[in-house]
Amino acid sequence: MNKEIIRNIVEKYYNLNLSTQTRKAEYIEARGMYYKILRDNTRLPLSKIGKELGKDHATVLHSLRNMIDWIKHDSQVRKDYDTINKRVQHAISLDPGAFNQEETMEGFYERKYKELETKYNFLKSRLKVHEPERVEEFGLTND
Repeated sequence: MNKEIIRNIVEKYYNLNLSTQTRKAEYIEARGMYYKILRDNTRLPLSKIGKELGKDHATVLHSLRNMIDWIKHDSQVRKDYDTINKRVQHAISLDPGAFNQEETMEGFYERKYKELETKYNFLKSRLKVHEPERVEEFGLTND
């Protein structure tokens, strides 16, 4: 699954275990990078991202906000982010089946589009049945 692949990439890059419960700067940066990469490449909610490392959603949110600032202002952190993200993208391209399509941004938007399309078709059919005089008003005569 994608969470494990991303975790392995980040752990290998920083050469440490993300589950280690410490406040040392290198671990904080590595966990923040993991959260950021995971958030950018999946549609997992913050609570599930945090659960992976025994943290809550507030910790993840705080870390994500810090990472955004670090990436903007620290060129080394930006380079680290770019390198790790390229490795993740490469892993995705090698084995797209390992990445659940619903968790990717594209899969999420595709699913939401299909849901909206279904609702639209339902509403259109209801309008045709219950208010046929308004069908022309909405340009639905050709459907």
